[in-house]
Amino acid sequence: MFSSFSKWPPLLGLLLGLGLGTHAWALEADARQPIYIEADEVEVNEANSTSVYVGHVQVDQGSMRLLADHVTVYHREDRQPRLIIALGQPARYKQLLDDDQGEVQAFAKRMEYDADKDELALIGEGLLIQGEDRLTGERILYDRAKARFRAGGAGRVKITITPDES
Repeated sequence: MFSSFSKWPPLLGLLLGLGLGTHAWALEADARQPIYIEADEVEVNEANSTSVYVGHVQVDQGSMRLLADHVTVYHREDRQPRLIIALGQPARYKQLLDDDQGEVQAFAKRMEYDADKDELALIGEGLLIQGEDRLTGERILYDRAKARFRAGGAGRVKITITPDES
């Protein structure tokens, strides 16, 4: 059945761990771009190494955009993010992919990015979209270091894979 595809859809490749590198999910050049943050309010607590952004939060870095109602950033001593938690109805994320693979979009009530583990968790009505491919589940965990997904939680996981037209 799958042998008729000229190549595996990128999302399926990630789902099955077929060897896509850790930068396959995001435009590599974005990490070298400045980060711009806008919000209705911000509170920075240097003693706790946290910053909290509330109300219409928008975070941009290169092609990446995160929109949420509330974002909390836990910083390391060097002020780099260690853990980022975004809350929304839903929180929304989008970013261009390397190698002209289009754009990835993610939606969830809660998104957590653990920089130490290089993991992104979509919690609560998680939806991941790349082109026509979709993955939904109550909890989706993407381990960027291992280029691997896990999905589950309450309810069923649903995957839609669209074959290439070539």
